[in-house]
Amino acid sequence: MSTPDVIVVGSGASATSAAFPLVEAGHRVLMLDVGNTDSRYAPLVPDARFSEIRHREPLQHRYFLGDEFEGVPFGRLRVGAQLTPPRQFIHRDTDRLTPVRTNTFVGLESLALGGLAAGWGAIAVQFDDRDMAGYPVGAKDLAPHYEVVSARVGISGARDDLLPFYGDTPTLQPALDLDSNGRAILLRYQARRGRLVRDGIHLGRPRLAVLSRDLGSRRGQRYHDMDYYIDQDRSVFRPAFAVEELSRYENFTYASPWLVERFRESTSRDGIAVDARHTGTGRVETFTARRLVLAAGTLGTARIVLRSFERYGTSVPIVSNPYTYVPCINLAAVGKAAIDDRHSLTQLAAIYAPHDATLPLAHAQIHSYRSLLLFKLAKEAPLPIPEAFRVMRELLNSFVILSIQHEDRPTAGKHCILQRDTRGGRDVLEIVYEQEPAIADRQARAEKVFLRALRTLGCWPIKRIRPGHGSSIHYAGTVPMTTEEREITATPDCRLRGTKTVYLADGSVLPYLPAKALTLTLMANADRVGSLVASGLR
Repeated sequence: MSTPDVIVVGSGASATSAAFPLVEAGHRVLMLDVGNTDSRYAPLVPDARFSEIRHREPLQHRYFLGDEFEGVPFGRLRVGAQLTPPRQFIHRDTDRLTPVRTNTFVGLESLALGGLAAGWGAIAVQFDDRDMAGYPVGAKDLAPHYEVVSARVGISGARDDLLPFYGDTPTLQPALDLDSNGRAILLRYQARRGRLVRDGIHLGRPRLAVLSRDLGSRRGQRYHDMDYYIDQDRSVFRPAFAVEELSRYENFTYASPWLVERFRESTSRDGIAVDARHTGTGRVETFTARRLVLAAGTLGTARIVLRSFERYGTSVPIVSNPYTYVPCINLAAVGKAAIDDRHSLTQLAAIYAPHDATLPLAHAQIHSYRSLLLFKLAKEAPLPIPEAFRVMRELLNSFVILSIQHEDRPTAGKHCILQRDTRGGRDVLEIVYEQEPAIADRQARAEKVFLRALRTLGCWPIKRIRPGHGSSIHYAGTVPMTTEEREITATPDCRLRGTKTVYLADGSVLPYLPAKALTLTLMANADRVGSLVASGLR
């Protein structure tokens, strides 16, 4: 490509969403990305149901456990435990290329083609005015962009009790089929709905970026229960599919493996220079354009901004949805056969909306458990391994996992700092995350409401497990958009303050995180940013 109009950094959900309006407006776009992929395991996974693979496939140990047993989480379960061997390329090279130092944060970054959304759970919900009450933009500003993105990626769901919280879109596909646990729990909710709603609990079908009907070259879900291992028929949206679609345009170029390190604006003309390191050779090359859109992820964008401004040692905020998961037993399902045709993702979702409007919402998802394999449950059980396996086999079809997420807002105890390596190595991002006790207590009380609702729905909670701060893999707020003129912030249009040509289009600009999953909002805001940049270039 000759000199591009815009450089987009990253290839994830935000980066691709920002690129589409730019490319469709005719501007020349260069996407710089490290772009790691998996070539070892994906070709091995057959196009078959999980149950058929377990009974017949001689090579299943390779992609279920990994050639080097990397699919077996030795020691305490950590963030990203759901990343099976075919998905572990998602966090490859991050320890080496984007190091973090922390004792209080168990985050996960990605240098993969498609970013973290190469393995996301596909929850795709809209933020409303209550969620965005402290943002400098509102739900009405994002409404047309939610529609554009939803139509592009394909979202399935139902217009049920969660509709007031999730919003609507004219292109909503029918909800995916429920598995045995999901059907039983939904029936019980419908029978006990009045009591649960009085307690503030609203339950329904999840909104998923998963096709229930064909969309373009992508096919509807076939319920093979292999969503954690392979993208069969591409029913689950992955940003890599968007990169392929963008690459059909003559005015779009995808370049890898480039790790963007810093930018500098031209003092004499309207332009930007970007320094990127080739991760294979170590060579540093400079790319130039008229505009720069950073969508390298919340932590990656923070690194680039702080390094470019030479703000080593400067503290910037960070937020991450606090996360708790609760293994449960669906008592009515013990000893009963389960539906074999199922998908692996969220079966049901729930909102806790306290009657006190000053308290924040909490959001939960309900999963069944099968294709991630029994050994992960057995190793966490308070039993010797042989006995744990026998118990888990009997209870497998009745296992329900409730995952609960809370809102997070910036406080003095949550920040990150870019530190220069004095020995000439990679800069290190130092992260400190300390939750205030009063907020933790409030979240624990909300969790008790969910657990009480579970018992009403016939599911017996075993214990609450908190994997650690950062384990939700939802991060934001490092360069927040504000109406105030403050350094290391962005304008409401997401232009980086202190620059004329740099825009931010990922989680770094969200001032805080409501409890609901953020990815669809990131994509909608990125589409807004791309549209604004495209308009400005015209």
